[in-house]
Amino acid sequence: MGKIKYFHLYGDAVDSEGRNHVVTVVGKFEQKRTNEQVSRDTLIEVHAGKLVNGTVTFNKKSLTRKLTIGVSICNPIDDFSEAEGVRIAKKRINEGKDAGSVETHDVTMLTKDLILMELLGKLNYITSNIDDYVHTEKRKNKNIDRFDPDTDSIGA
Repeated sequence: MGKIKYFHLYGDAVDSEGRNHVVTVVGKFEQKRTNEQVSRDTLIEVHAGKLVNGTVTFNKKSLTRKLTIGVSICNPIDDFSEAEGVRIAKKRINEGKDAGSVETHDVTMLTKDLILMELLGKLNYITSNIDDYVHTEKRKNKNIDRFDPDTDSIGA
């Protein structure tokens, strides 16, 4: 098993009805090293000046980094709890109900700064489009199954 770290941000969003929702965005960062077997076709010298076609097989070490994002939205009638918002978003990540993920083999990608930038982008998008996430009619029109502030609560 490799390294796992969690990052989170939260912010306020006001819907078209003037209700305040606190949006929590959590990123689960995973990094692991793997060995993958690689084969390459090549020319092999068997005698001085005598070449034959051959295959070279070797193990190549690889680093994989992955960021998975989970979201929770606090019902306006509930008191916001940062810990509860993070718990719900983590639960959604672990249950496969995440908001998406990115994966790379480049060690210069998915650094702490880039992870926080990705989370901030997701947070800004949701807070700017909060009605798409909380209003039942808009969810039905877009076929989205998300939080309903009239029936759902943060503890659900």
